[in-house]
Amino acid sequence: MFTARERTLLTSPYFRLIRQTDDFFEIQSRCTKHCWIVQKLSYDRYPVRIYHKHTKGTAYYHKHGHANTVSSAVRQIKSHDVWQLNGRRAMA
Repeated sequence: MFTARERTLLTSPYFRLIRQTDDFFEIQSRCTKHCWIVQKLSYDRYPVRIYHKHTKGTAYYHKHGHANTVSSAVRQIKSHDVWQLNGRRAMA
């Protein structure tokens, strides 16, 4: 389901690949060590769902959001990392 470009975005050096299937990628940000699932659907208004947890040891992911494209999901993850690394303050 993922295109070659999407796979490249999700396996870039920014992330550590944890697991990959036809429907989702489980990745870890090298900056914050937060874990993410980027799931691609074909039947939803927003075809990309984003799930998140703060540590690998946390049992469950929570739904973080959604996106129209995998590229947009990666931008959201990177934006979250910036917010997290800046002490969780609102960015101007």
